[in-house]
Amino acid sequence: MRSTIGGTWLLQLMILFILLFVGFIVLTINYSRTVRIKNDLIDMVEKYEGINEQSIELVNNYLLYSGYQVEGACVGNGGETSGIYGAYDLNSYKLEPAQEGKKYYYCIKKYKGKNTSNYYQITIFYKFNLPIIGDTSSFTVKGTTSNFQSNDDNEYKNVVGS
Repeated sequence: MRSTIGGTWLLQLMILFILLFVGFIVLTINYSRTVRIKNDLIDMVEKYEGINEQSIELVNNYLLYSGYQVEGACVGNGGETSGIYGAYDLNSYKLEPAQEGKKYYYCIKKYKGKNTSNYYQITIFYKFNLPIIGDTSSFTVKGTTSNFQSNDDNEYKNVVGS
């Protein structure tokens, strides 16, 4: 009887470690997918040299067809939303100024670079959810483009973050 109870306890311990290991693997694979999407978005903004209709269309179509459905709040340092634009609808090719409490698929903020160049910070979101428990945590994944002479559309041209 003693060996049966000990074997059951050992089996439960092994199952627990296997579930923890599989959960960690799933977490890292999903996070690496989000980082890959972020890097592709940075490349698209650099390709079209800023925030314009072509770059927004390319980014939105890429997110639609890659199955990206995560939304989050666009906030900068200190919780301000000035100078940040967010994509509320991936079927529209316009970005709107970020509003507090509103959820967006991705956020873009323009910064002043050296001399007359600019660079952009792109933020996308990653949610870790478990099937039974639900949404456990949400993360932001940020990346910046290199400095370049921007070719923005008129509505995004003069907005520069600090």
